[in-house]
Amino acid sequence: MEAIAALLLKNDCFKLDGPLPQSARDEIAKADPAIYTDSACALGGQVYMLKKIPRGRRLLAFATGGSEPAPGFSGDSASLSGGITAKICDTEHANSLLLRDLFPFTRPMTLDLKTSFGMGDRIGNATPGHIRASKGYDFAPILPQQSIREMTRTGRSPENVMDDACWAVFQCGYRRPFGADADHLKTEDDVRSTFAAGFTFFTIDPSDQLNFDADNMPEEEIDKAFDALFKNVKDKESLLERYSRKLEIADPETGLKAVFSTEPYTVRRIAVKFLQAIRHTVRMYRILLDLAGSADRFDFEMSVDETPKPTTLFEHLFVALELKRKGVTLQSLAPRFPGEFQKGIDYIGDADTFKATLERHALIARHYGPYKLSIHSGSDKFSIFPIVGEVTRGLFHEKTAGTSYLEAMRVVARKAPALYREIHAFALSRFEEDRASYHVTTKLSAIPDVNKIADDHLEFLFDAIDSRQLIHITYGSALTQRGEDGKLVFYDRIMDVLDEFEEDYYNGLASHFERHIKSLGIPPLK
Repeated sequence: MEAIAALLLKNDCFKLDGPLPQSARDEIAKADPAIYTDSACALGGQVYMLKKIPRGRRLLAFATGGSEPAPGFSGDSASLSGGITAKICDTEHANSLLLRDLFPFTRPMTLDLKTSFGMGDRIGNATPGHIRASKGYDFAPILPQQSIREMTRTGRSPENVMDDACWAVFQCGYRRPFGADADHLKTEDDVRSTFAAGFTFFTIDPSDQLNFDADNMPEEEIDKAFDALFKNVKDKESLLERYSRKLEIADPETGLKAVFSTEPYTVRRIAVKFLQAIRHTVRMYRILLDLAGSADRFDFEMSVDETPKPTTLFEHLFVALELKRKGVTLQSLAPRFPGEFQKGIDYIGDADTFKATLERHALIARHYGPYKLSIHSGSDKFSIFPIVGEVTRGLFHEKTAGTSYLEAMRVVARKAPALYREIHAFALSRFEEDRASYHVTTKLSAIPDVNKIADDHLEFLFDAIDSRQLIHITYGSALTQRGEDGKLVFYDRIMDVLDEFEEDYYNGLASHFERHIKSLGIPPLK
C-alpha cells in the first residue's frame, strides 16, 4: 500500500471529489494489478478503492492529516509514509450498509416506467459482467435480482444478494440508476425481509391463491364459488355490473382495437380464478406502502405467468382494473403469454400468434396504466425479442435468472473440463428430482456422453437446448451439494475457476447480455 499512497500524493488525489483521473488509475494498476481501478475515487479528502484477493474483495481507504480513513467501517488500520493512514475493510454486511450511505450510486433506486432488464445472479459474482453489457445502452438494469426460491436453493439471503451486487457496482464505478428486484414473493415475511434488505422492486407471485380449477368447473360450481367470495350481495352485484358490459379500447396511433363484451358467467368464472390472488396482491401492496411510506418509494409488479394456460385479454383487463380500483399502482405486470417460455432457451411457439397477442396486452397496459409488460423466463428468447421491443414501444421489463449461471458453467467447461465432467454427471443424477418445479421438455437421451467429448468441445454443450436445461435447473443441487465430510463438493471449486478466469467470465456475460439488449431494440445512450 506504500506505493499506492505515494501515487495518491503525487497525483493530488486527496483534493479531488469523484473518480480518480485515468492517468492516476493507470499508475495504480501498474503498482498493484489486483486493484479494481474503476472503483478508485475520492470523497471528502479521502480515497477509496476495491482490491481483489483470493475468493473475495477488500475495501482500501486512505486519509491524510491524521484523520481516520473510512470512519465507521470495521477494518485494520496502518500508518504509512507521507502522513497517510490506510484502512483495509472486509466486504461484510455492516460495511456494505455504510458503503451505500457513503456512495449513494451503489444504492438501488426506483425505476418507474423506464425500460428495464432484470439480470439474475445466482452465485453473486456476475454483476460486473451485467454492468459491462449495460453501460452503452438506454435502459435501467436490475442488478440485485433473486427469488426467494432461488435464495433457498443456493443458501443465500436477501442481504447476501444485495451486498454482492452493491459491492460490484462500486467495483465497476457504475454511476447510472439501477434497481433491485425481490422476485416471486409469496408471503408477508418475504416482502418484509426483502424490503429490510434494501430491495426497491417487488414482484408479487400470487399463484398459490389462483384457482386454476375455475377453467373447468361446471356452471353451478362456479356460481357457488363466486358467491363464497363476497360477504355481502352489494359487492357481488357491483363486480358483475362493472364487467358484464361492452368495453372497447383503441390505439390512436395504429387503430388497433380490443373489444370486450362478456357474459356474466364468464365474469364469475374469472373472478373465481383471480379474485383471491388480486386480494392477496393488494394486501402485499399495502404492507409495502406501510413500510415505505409512499408508493413512489418502490416499484411493484404482479406476476401471473406461472399458470397452466395463457392469460386471456379479458383476464388481464380484469386484473388490471381491479388492482387499480383498489389503489394499486403497477409498474409492471407479467401475464402468461402463448407459447412456451422455458428456462434458458429460445421461445417455443408461433411468433405471429405471440405478436398478435402481445399487441393487445400492450394496448391494455398503455390504456389502463400505463405500466410495463414483464417478460418472465425471458433469457435467450432471441426469436421474439424484436417483437417485444417493437410492440411494447420500450414499455417492458425483461427478466432473466439462470442464463448467467450457464455462462459461468461455460467458463468452467472451457477452463476446468475435469470439474465440469463431475458436475455434468451429478446433474444427470439430480435431473428427475430437480425438474419437478420447472416446465421443461428436456430429453436426456439427446445429451451426448461428456466422456466422449474432447475438452475443447465441452463448452459447445451450452449451445444445445437439452444440455443447457440440464445444467440450468440443477443449479441449486450443484451449488449446495456436500460430501460425507460436510464440505461443499462443487461450489468452492466453481468459484475458484471463476475467480482465476474473471475476465473471461465478465466478457462472456457482457457479450451474451449485449446480444439480448440489441435484439430487444434497446437504443444506445445518446
